[in-house]
Amino acid sequence: MSQRNSNLFVMGLILASAALAILRFDSLQIGTSYDDAKYIILAESLASGQGYELINFPRPQIERNFPPGWPLVLAPFTLAFPKNYDALKVVSLVLWLVSILWVYKLFSKRLNSPYLEILTALVALNPLLIGTSVTVMSESAYLFFSLLALLTFDKVDDKKLGWLILAAILAFYTQQVRTIGIALIASLLILLLLKRRFKDLSFVAALFVIGFLIQAGINLRNGGTVISSGYEAQVLSGSMIEKAGQVWSNASGYLNQVLAGSLIPIFGTRLDTMFSWLFLLLNIAILFLLVLGMLTTKLKFEWMHIYFVIYMAGILAFWNPQVGSVKARFLTPILPLLYFYFLRGVQWLLSTLFTQNTTTTTRSLFAVTLFISVVMIARNLQDWRSPIREQMTDLSIGASWVAENAPADALVMVNEPVPAYVHVQRKTINFPKNGQDLQQYLDNQGIDYIIIAPLLQSPKSTELTKDVKEILLILETSPEIFVPAFEDSENNVRVYGYKGQ
Repeated sequence: MSQRNSNLFVMGLILASAALAILRFDSLQIGTSYDDAKYIILAESLASGQGYELINFPRPQIERNFPPGWPLVLAPFTLAFPKNYDALKVVSLVLWLVSILWVYKLFSKRLNSPYLEILTALVALNPLLIGTSVTVMSESAYLFFSLLALLTFDKVDDKKLGWLILAAILAFYTQQVRTIGIALIASLLILLLLKRRFKDLSFVAALFVIGFLIQAGINLRNGGTVISSGYEAQVLSGSMIEKAGQVWSNASGYLNQVLAGSLIPIFGTRLDTMFSWLFLLLNIAILFLLVLGMLTTKLKFEWMHIYFVIYMAGILAFWNPQVGSVKARFLTPILPLLYFYFLRGVQWLLSTLFTQNTTTTTRSLFAVTLFISVVMIARNLQDWRSPIREQMTDLSIGASWVAENAPADALVMVNEPVPAYVHVQRKTINFPKNGQDLQQYLDNQGIDYIIIAPLLQSPKSTELTKDVKEILLILETSPEIFVPAFEDSENNVRVYGYKGQ
């Protein structure tokens, strides 16, 4: 394919990905990922000059787990579009669409046509990547900055130290978006060490040390740990034997259709249930092509290959399987690399099977690509027609009534105070714990409204927790104090105003 046609093809892919993303723009409700609500709250905190705190609580809580990179990107937009959280989803979408261009440029030096265009197409149409691009989660931002760092490093030579400095800064900022980005930093240092570029290594290491000292100083001053309280708790907990067990458990989980399904989203369908043996073979075939691609790729001392190894080691070793650590979304930052190895495997296999017949090789390649592309488009359209939000608890029920009718300074008690905040748009606080007296708790905290609702879960349920049922019984027996304001019996949601004694 000529360069002009290739460029036009990539632009077409970006438009196609944008169209699918727009169709899926509302497929996941804001707040139902939990982390997205946290990012919004932290961005609003930074934008309002209140520091890096969860300002949804009446007594703001300092954030010690999430790095500030993504909220920093969002902060200006929370000022420009106050309480318009769709605008923040657009920011994520734009970063994703630009990332498609980064993918094309990064692999243009590593793949020839048509494999370059095929890889870009598979990335651009991937339903997992498109789905996260229309949320306020950090995946698209992480992908944007990590790919840009790798792309910038390609420009580095012995005479251009500026590009190396920029690549190092981008790598450090990637780690500020998601802590797992430390894999990008570690892999760059290892690369420079293996290439014996000791001058560059000392310079980059000095930049990272300065950055980490600043980060650690801020974290420790706020009562946190050097990098992230949450990550360090998982990394440092347990013996070596327990760590080995975690790695095995996580690896087994990813190899059981999660990794293959992130590349070709054909698993988990009705056909999968009907023809389980066939999908088992398909899973094995995809994994085989991945391994084959890794083995047949002429591995150089390249940053992205070392980064891939360290990142995979990170998600296998550092996440505790007891808290549901095997998730396809953890693979999103390395999906372009996984497709690269997959296509390398396909390329080697087809060229081996059809050594003397290039026409058959090309036709087989396009047939495989067409099949995968159709599956991806179908899964995107399926999510548009049957969005995930229909399977999850609707956080807006009751909360939207409070947002429309309660005073701006009202304090709302709700069992999901962080995700509920983006819907009530008021200060939120949790239900009392450990058998605290309800009215004493309400008076001490200054609570004005109480939302009785099921927990956030998928599949959704109308069942209330035991504690909430007990509180509801108290509210119903004291109508002179707890005034019913809203009720949705179908979803088992009620809102009460609290008058106090």
